[in-house]
Amino acid sequence: MFRRGAYLLFCLGLTLYTSRLAHAEEKKIVGYYWGKGRPGYELSQVPAQELTHLIYSRAMPDAEGNCVFAHPDVDLPNMAALTTLRGRNPRLLILLSIGGWSGSEFFSDVAESDSARKRLSASCVAMVQKYSLDGLDIDWEYPVTGGKPTDHKRASDKDNFVFLLKQIRADLDAVSRARNLLLTIASTCYRNHLNDLSVKEMSGVLDWFNLMCYDMNDIEPKLTSHGSALFSWATHKANTDAAKYANCDAAVRWYVAQGVPTEKIILGVPFYGQIWAGVPNKNDALYQHYRTRPGDDGTLSFREIEESYLPTYSRHWDDQAKVPWLYKKETKLMISYEDPESIAAKARYVIQQDLGGIMFWDLGQDDSRSTLLGAIYRQLPH
Repeated sequence: MFRRGAYLLFCLGLTLYTSRLAHAEEKKIVGYYWGKGRPGYELSQVPAQELTHLIYSRAMPDAEGNCVFAHPDVDLPNMAALTTLRGRNPRLLILLSIGGWSGSEFFSDVAESDSARKRLSASCVAMVQKYSLDGLDIDWEYPVTGGKPTDHKRASDKDNFVFLLKQIRADLDAVSRARNLLLTIASTCYRNHLNDLSVKEMSGVLDWFNLMCYDMNDIEPKLTSHGSALFSWATHKANTDAAKYANCDAAVRWYVAQGVPTEKIILGVPFYGQIWAGVPNKNDALYQHYRTRPGDDGTLSFREIEESYLPTYSRHWDDQAKVPWLYKKETKLMISYEDPESIAAKARYVIQQDLGGIMFWDLGQDDSRSTLLGAIYRQLPH
């Protein structure tokens, strides 16, 4: 009797261990592809074999509540070209992103009524069927209080977002036959937007959350800072909220505290950096006042950083936040960015916290050798 009981306990323990081991070994590598295109980067260049999922960006709701492509002249040919990626990686799953920073104007309107939700959902699901896609990624930036000034917003967005996701989930399930169609969202890490989301309810509907843990320097707009810190900053000159909340770990902990399972959290990293001009040579330019943000939006792709700045700028490392930055006192330019060391730190964090994997924006901003994607691929079990 004792021997049989011990044997059964051994088998149970082995099963649980094997289950945990298999779970730990399977991490998602989710890359966004910006359909409009990046200079010198084509869909055919995507290293499909290093991805588990590709999210094509983007379609969006129009004023009538239909799902439409943002740039039909390039999006339609790209839909046909996506099949070639599956030829190089038959396990690759491809989702269509709906919305985005410049595509969320009408989300609040279509989420407001049952009939409008059904119209948008049916239109988006029809795209999934037409182009043999594997699901949808809803990128509403952002319900209730966020987004561009021209985006429509309502206090009811918080509840209506859940209703919209439930409608899309039901419609995806209705057309699924031999395969499960995925539903994910691109979700915020900004502390001031988090309470605009009913993430516990969403979690029951979604396959996972793609946490956009970048652009967090916006929380401290008056000073140079980290765009995608893994852990909290040193307080230094930064305001208390920025030092405490403008990091990936704080966001992940919030989602988990709300009841989101860790395996449904995909940690997002940027394949671009933030740049500031007119930064004085103090504290190696970190947490300093600046004169302006160069370029259209104050960002640089990793490719641009590698080609034009890494060779001549001094690299610094924040061992608390686990991210690098560049500075050159002669030009007074400071750049916050990701590199293989910071990517590796985030990959280790994903494994330690048993998160679902890593997401990034976007493929076309990596260098010609896919250095950042390669760092993810080497670090994460897949």
